[in-house]
Parts: sequence; structure tokens; C-alpha cells
Amino acid sequence: MIDSSSKILVTGVKGFIGSYFAKYVIENFKKVSVVGIARNSDQKHLVRIEPILNNPRFRLYYTDFAKDDLSEVMEDVDYVFHFGAKTHVDHSIRDPEPFIQSNIIGTYRILEAERINAKNLKLHFQVSTDEVYGSILDGAHKEDVTLNPTNPYSATKTAGDMLCISYYNTYGLPIIITRAENNYGPWQHPQKVMGVFIKKAMNDEPLPVYGDGKHSRMWIHVRDHVRGIIHLVTEGKIGEIYNIGAGNNLQNLELAEKILETLHKPNGSIEFITDDKIRPGHDRRYALDTTKIRATGWKPIVPLDKGLTETINWYKNNLEWFL
Repeated sequence: MIDSSSKILVTGVKGFIGSYFAKYVIENFKKVSVVGIARNSDQKHLVRIEPILNNPRFRLYYTDFAKDDLSEVMEDVDYVFHFGAKTHVDHSIRDPEPFIQSNIIGTYRILEAERINAKNLKLHFQVSTDEVYGSILDGAHKEDVTLNPTNPYSATKTAGDMLCISYYNTYGLPIIITRAENNYGPWQHPQKVMGVFIKKAMNDEPLPVYGDGKHSRMWIHVRDHVRGIIHLVTEGKIGEIYNIGAGNNLQNLELAEKILETLHKPNGSIEFITDDKIRPGHDRRYALDTTKIRATGWKPIVPLDKGLTETINWYKNNLEWFL
């Protein structure tokens, strides 16, 4: 586990996964201090870390890691958990440039700041995505397959991963890379598919499903994802890549139907949206082989039905999050 007196840096601390991670560490590691960095934009997302804002072991810096000087935030840091990234695939297709700046240039600048300033760095944890592998119609991707990103978002995440590998090989930076399935849970951005489906269902509006609805994704609760990262701090091997997943494979149509069922909307409708212009080259299926991380002793603990019900109830009780 993380050493009791460690100082850790969390990028993207106002983001969905980064905020959950920072709160988890503050709540479960009573002597660890957390430095969180985030861009000074969209103050709505500050509410995600409201429970720890006044904690003396947490400090928030408004910093754009793709542009600003990082020497101060890197001072005396033991661990870096790099969550910060642009993640909306549709947005990346409309305008790739912000994704290049954040996911490639930003990752490079984090790594350079570590190389120059973080002399006692024990671990850089690169949080990546299953999308770097591209589509797989049968079976599941292992960590050593050839990467095949098919949109600007996944291409920029792939480039960030490759930079990390190069800094491990060239400079000896202690790197672990993880690639996770689709995350879900409370506080996720309402423009993500789970939030869109839940909002539409609660409003008795048709749920918009791309294409024929048979595009397939795996789902993991954010709590299990964070547990996996913490687990790998001690059980993972530096220089390695680990897939993190719960194995909950659902076609998008199945996900929409499951949300309608959970919300007790038997008459809810689904609207199929032609996606060839919105998301050209839409990957048909993602799937991760998680044998490697499970061999270290980790396994998910949140069943999909329980996690989905918890998430839906959270949205029902926090309708302002949709505004």
C-alpha cells in the first residue's frame, strides 16, 4: 500500500475518477498528504472534492499541466497518479487539438517535471483506457497485443502510454500503466452514456442509442477501479501494464434496457441514432483480459446490478448534477 507518510500528486483531481481516488486516499490513509491539480475551469466539478477541500492533508492547485510550470507541485512528491485527460470521444472527433494538448503534451510535461524535479519519485501511475487496443469481436485483449487506436481520443491516450514506456526505458522513471474498462458511478459527467440514459429515462424520453445498439462495452464501478490502482501500488511491478476490469460486458441496447428496468420504466422507449457522422469508425466491441491483475490477488467486488442501482439512486437524489 501507499507508505503512511507519503506525499502523492493527483492530476485531474476534479475529474470523475481522480476525485474519487483523492477522497479514497484521504479517507483510508490517515497520514498521507494529497496534492491535487486541476484547471481553473468549470467550477461545478469542484463539488466532487468538497468533502476533502478543508482537510489539512489535501491541497488543491489550479494548474494546467499542459502549459504551466510544475516544479512547485512536484516538490517532495513520492507518487504521481496521472488521471488528468480529455476523454469525450465525440468531442475529439469534432476537434482533436485539445486532446493532443492534454493527453500527449500534458503527459510529456508531467513526465519531464518528474524527471527533473521529483528526485524521490517512487511511482508514476499512468491511468489509461481499453480504447487504445481498438475493437475486438471475439475474446479479450491482453496487455501485450499490438495497439490499434481508431479515434483521436484513443490515439492521444496511446501516445501518452508510449511516452511513459519511453521514460521508463530511457530515464528509469518508475512507471506502471493501467487500462480500464468503461467506468460508472456517482459524480460521472452527465454527458457520458450512463448519465444520458438515466436522465432520459427519468424524464420519460427516448434513450438515444447509436447505430443498431449492438456495440459492446465492459463496465467497472469507479470504486473497483480505484481499489485496483491502490492494489497495484504494492502488488504491481514497475515497467508493467495491467488491464483493470470487472467483465460486465453489455451491448449498448442491453445497457439502455437495464436502466429502464432498474427505473421501473417498462414502457420506456429507445431511439436509434445513425452514428456514421457523429462517430465514424465506431468501435464495435471492447473487451479486456484481466488475468494478469487477478493473479496479483485483486478482484472486483461491486456487482453490476448493485452498482447500477446505487448510481441511478444517486442521480435521482442529485438532479442538480444534470443542470
